[in-house]
Amino acid sequence: MQQTVKQKSLPLNKDKWIKIAQTIEAYARQKDTFLVKYGHVQYLHHLGAKRRLRDELVAAGFTSPFGLQARQWKLALDDALFTLERQWEAAIVGVKERLYRHEGLSDEEKHYAFWLLYRDEKRGRDWKRLQAIFTHEDVVNQKISLDSGGRAKVRNYLKRAFRRILGTRPCVKKARSFVVDQQMYRVFNTGKRQYIAVATLTPGERAVIPLTGIHAMRGNLRVVLLPDEQAVEIHLSREPRIRPSGEEEAGIDLGVTEVFTDDTGKKYRPEYGEALQEMSDHILDKSRKRGKLWALRRKFLEQDPNKARRILRHNLGLIKQTKRNKRYRTRCENEINRAFNELYKERWPQIIAYEDLAHLRGKAKSKGLSRKVSGWQRNIIKERREYKNYVYSVTDPGPQNAAYSSQECPQCGWVDAKNRNGDIFKCRQCGFTADADQVAAMNLKKRLHDEEITRYTPYKRVKEILLQRYYQQAN
Repeated sequence: MQQTVKQKSLPLNKDKWIKIAQTIEAYARQKDTFLVKYGHVQYLHHLGAKRRLRDELVAAGFTSPFGLQARQWKLALDDALFTLERQWEAAIVGVKERLYRHEGLSDEEKHYAFWLLYRDEKRGRDWKRLQAIFTHEDVVNQKISLDSGGRAKVRNYLKRAFRRILGTRPCVKKARSFVVDQQMYRVFNTGKRQYIAVATLTPGERAVIPLTGIHAMRGNLRVVLLPDEQAVEIHLSREPRIRPSGEEEAGIDLGVTEVFTDDTGKKYRPEYGEALQEMSDHILDKSRKRGKLWALRRKFLEQDPNKARRILRHNLGLIKQTKRNKRYRTRCENEINRAFNELYKERWPQIIAYEDLAHLRGKAKSKGLSRKVSGWQRNIIKERREYKNYVYSVTDPGPQNAAYSSQECPQCGWVDAKNRNGDIFKCRQCGFTADADQVAAMNLKKRLHDEEITRYTPYKRVKEILLQRYYQQAN
């Protein structure tokens, strides 16, 4: 896992801007061509042999039809194959989730399915196994005891699951960036200003870009276009400094008034709730106003088409709205990052219990809460948690089953919806009182070592187990 450092340039003059933009356009079209060609299942095995595919293209005398130099189209190829690999890896995670919950497959059938999806940590993934799911090739080894009919049934199920999860093939929707390697750029300083000279479409010519800061650069870089500022951003990926693991276990419960609450009762970054509320109010206000304008436009479509056209052009555009929403989301992302920084620095945990957010969507008891929940940056929360786990050497146990975690008393074990009243938890049996989010975090932490309540235990079964334990303890 790598850390990305971003360095912005000063505004570019017209000639440099055109050269960079033309290079990015050609790179994007070449990458899209590779995505279309190698996105088919018949080329899936190339994801495990990217260098071999590149060598085959070089031997065949491949030249970019979009004017890219040899080094540039090779980087576009690597970029495209990496994009395809990420799509398949994400789909494999989704298929495994379905397998865990599938009750119609036997243990032997599930074992064969997971064998097809297995990835060796050292050798990497055998993409030909995955390819066999779609080509109906009967792949097997000595450890698989399932008969041919059972294997065909499993492959057909996996094929259907992948088709549901994969969706459309990835494509380049917008030309925004291109990659350069160590031989395609040169970094130098003049006084207190740092510059980077980047290769363009013309052989032997480089565009000199003045940067706003000074960073040590090496390896592959990504040049990202910033059209609003007529500038670019240089993205540098590097390995972060790894810290030793702690010894403590912690539990966290995500919220909408703060990023999360831990098992000690501390609430991290209440400013996140303020940002979500402000974003929710803004969306509500703008949606109402835009709804009236859309109705007004429909009214004038027949009476005065020119006025309807002016309303659409000057009042219903998306440019300002997109910028404003981006500012709100950036603010929320910053609060999420600060919250995880505070948790890891103060608690220094060895392992963290957290809930699964996959089932949480925008529907809630009220429309206002629905807008806040839909504003959650699940991907950002997941990405930040995984990155901080890597930096602080924290063991990731996977999501815990959150069923009744805010209704179970952590002291006596009694489960009742009436135990929780808003943000206050008060057990109706033993009288234990605490913050409801803290109680949920405490129970998630307990389930780290619970062999009966696993991530995939149905919620009704969870309640049966909890009540059974309570009555056994009471007797």
